[in-house]
Amino acid sequence: MGEGMGRRELIGKGGRLVPAAGAAALLTAALAPDPASADTGARVRIPLPGTWAVTVTITDLPDFPPEPGLFAFGGDGLLTGTGGASKIVGFGTWTATGAAAFAVDYRHFVISDDGKVTGTVRVKQTGTLLSPDKLTMTGEAAQVDNDGNVIVTLHASSKGERYGFGPADLGC
Repeated sequence: MGEGMGRRELIGKGGRLVPAAGAAALLTAALAPDPASADTGARVRIPLPGTWAVTVTITDLPDFPPEPGLFAFGGDGLLTGTGGASKIVGFGTWTATGAAAFAVDYRHFVISDDGKVTGTVRVKQTGTLLSPDKLTMTGEAAQVDNDGNVIVTLHASSKGERYGFGPADLGC
């Protein structure tokens, strides 16, 4: 860490770099490996890269209100996302599984009220592009403590709409 710079100040400064890193990832080609053709090295083009506003519904908790979130799918297969209640940025990957289908795998920290990392949430979902500007995803999220023990696994569904950057804007 820098001289005279506390941990929180350093993290705060790093947080301002996340949007720049996300924008750089979005400026790459919109290709993702097709797992079915990994042996040939072929790629499938999917118009997913860009920024998306999503609404996440925890299907196992009907009384829990839907949560807004933001996702940035990079043309290089990187994924950055955040949710309204978590106040935490999550990172992961996405892979095209068909012309309008994809899978995501990402995680984010669980932070206690006193600022300590108490575990992670590990999310695995599959998704479908309904149109160039609409998507749906379903899957599960497992909360895991710092020792690797699963505390709870919940199922969720998400709906999203594109905003801001899209493949046409990125030359994809």
